[in-house]
Amino acid sequence: MQIVCSKAELLKGIQIVQSAVSSKSTLPVLSNILIETRTNQLKLAATDLEVGVRCLIKAEVVKEGALTVPAKTFSDFVKTLSDTQEIRITTEEATRMEVRSGKTRCVLLGLPKEDFPVLPEFPEENCVEMESKMLLEMIKKTSFSASTDETRYILNGVYFILDKGIARMVATDGRRLAFMARAVNEKKLNVAVIIPSKAIREVERLLMSEGLGTDVIKVSVTENQVAFKIGETVIISRLIDGHFPNYDQVIPKSADIRIQMASKDLLTMTQRAALGSGDRGGAIRFNLEKGKLRAAGSAQGRVEVEDELPVDYAGNNLEIAFNPQFVLDVLKNIDSSQVWLELTTSLNPGVIRPVGDDQMLSVIMPMRV
Repeated sequence: MQIVCSKAELLKGIQIVQSAVSSKSTLPVLSNILIETRTNQLKLAATDLEVGVRCLIKAEVVKEGALTVPAKTFSDFVKTLSDTQEIRITTEEATRMEVRSGKTRCVLLGLPKEDFPVLPEFPEENCVEMESKMLLEMIKKTSFSASTDETRYILNGVYFILDKGIARMVATDGRRLAFMARAVNEKKLNVAVIIPSKAIREVERLLMSEGLGTDVIKVSVTENQVAFKIGETVIISRLIDGHFPNYDQVIPKSADIRIQMASKDLLTMTQRAALGSGDRGGAIRFNLEKGKLRAAGSAQGRVEVEDELPVDYAGNNLEIAFNPQFVLDVLKNIDSSQVWLELTTSLNPGVIRPVGDDQMLSVIMPMRV
């Protein structure tokens, strides 16, 4: 193999695939990045057998070839090179690669391409096109509610449903739930799959990164895999096998109390009260009275914080406690300047939804204090 490329292109490709490199695997090849020539392009790929990422970058291919090299060493070395000098990569033997830039040289011992797991091609059939902005918005506004408890494997991802031209995303950890729906052009495809959180985070990271500049992303689901195509980058992931809980049962169909508030005011109030709630698992109490909403947090007598906001409310007094982090996660990911806070009793879940968007909501279970 013999190629010439710029540092900017090579580093961009490394950074795209590097997060899929396995850090714990007993298979040495999974700590490597696959480098393989294409016609006037270089393919970089990495996988931990759960999620795989590959991308194409611009390069001048003098001689065809392929090799896998240690990801961290390769990445760290390329970062040190001059931004202005071109990089020459050559392989003289099956497992030996030389990287040159000006007077600087590095030799890396790798493993043959044959040892690297095969990442399937992006399945173009049965794929749906979604606006990048829309998909990013759906991920940001739901994925924070996914469970991180490995014993609840079925909840360690985002439930993605495509039905009659509507795309839905749902995530829950059993104590909170986030839901969002948006219309898509694809009307025939029906899909209901659980996408692992790691794959969702990869898609979010790539959609937020600069330089991929694409308005449309392709999503393709097969029997046990999901693939996302963003420009010249493909992310492939296994699906979580199992049945997602009936989320519709969890969403309250009505609310006795419905208050409209400024998102920023409720966010600031919750942040203040959370300072008094102590550790991450602490609770804050919301007290709703005529014309006002109070939030208070206290931690074993060491600290106590209280705040109050005027609200348009004339009903009976209500006290309800929530995990403040759950409330903050919702409010930090809402774009709307106004939100609805929907409550029923101190034992029933609360709902926060943006004013003017009835296709997004978050359900939060109350805490006993």
